[in-house]
Amino acid sequence: MNTEIRPFAVEDLDNLALLAQRLNAFRATGSSFCCAKAEDIRRDFEESIECGFACWSEGKPLGLVNCFPDTEKQNADCSLLLDVHGTAYQELAQALMAAARRRLGSGMAYTFFFPVENEECRSFLEQAGAQRQVNEYILRLERAAWKPPHAAAAEPRPLRDEERDAFASLHDEVFPDVYASGRDILADQGKTRFVSVIQDGAGLAAYGVLKLQSEEQAAAEMLAVRKDARRRGLGRAMLSHLAREAFSRPGVQRLELVVDADNQNALNLYFDTGFQVFQENNCYILR
Repeated sequence: MNTEIRPFAVEDLDNLALLAQRLNAFRATGSSFCCAKAEDIRRDFEESIECGFACWSEGKPLGLVNCFPDTEKQNADCSLLLDVHGTAYQELAQALMAAARRRLGSGMAYTFFFPVENEECRSFLEQAGAQRQVNEYILRLERAAWKPPHAAAAEPRPLRDEERDAFASLHDEVFPDVYASGRDILADQGKTRFVSVIQDGAGLAAYGVLKLQSEEQAAAEMLAVRKDARRRGLGRAMLSHLAREAFSRPGVQRLELVVDADNQNALNLYFDTGFQVFQENNCYILR
């Protein structure tokens, strides 16, 4: 098979977005870092065009790797999508990642998050020496399944301007290695992200971030309680608040969140709220 690896180009983005949409529609070939709709995928590709590479054969794309680098954390979230199998998959995946590494550098860590059914991606990463992380669940709460609680331990409210620094500090303390820093979230506040908080005598005790992903879907993107404020029902109150905020929007039909598969305390809370497992994902980090 005669193939060519080349960087993303503006004139190729429509074809690449359609390829990614088709492959991502199946769990055996998908990536959890990839959007579902072609127009959303194209927008992401355009924003990260300098960090994307595609494999072509006879004028048709066979696969791609798309990276979203965070230079501060020295990590790039990567979608690897290939329309080949077996040995061809392994060879093309290796060539695509070599191109990405030449562009982004060997000091970068590359994170892959994909359905457990995508066995070829897992096989490639294990052969490449990637480190397997704890599996993660995508949980989903349908509008029809949510029942508002009768009472809550506290009533969350929107973040105030004078609390922005306190929020950023708390978020970065609780989630030092997460993909979005406190400043990243604040830059999107009031657009697609909405931060709610609970305050106590010591300051911000808990916060939650609602992210609108589409007209029909929202995500409880972040939820955290200050260490010394835990076991007071604040997490449950914040989760219920995020669900109420999501379903107050007429078009939103479901709320999603991501949780480590070994976080049993969080899983108990989410299941009690009505969430169900929608998908299980592998997470690998390649250095």
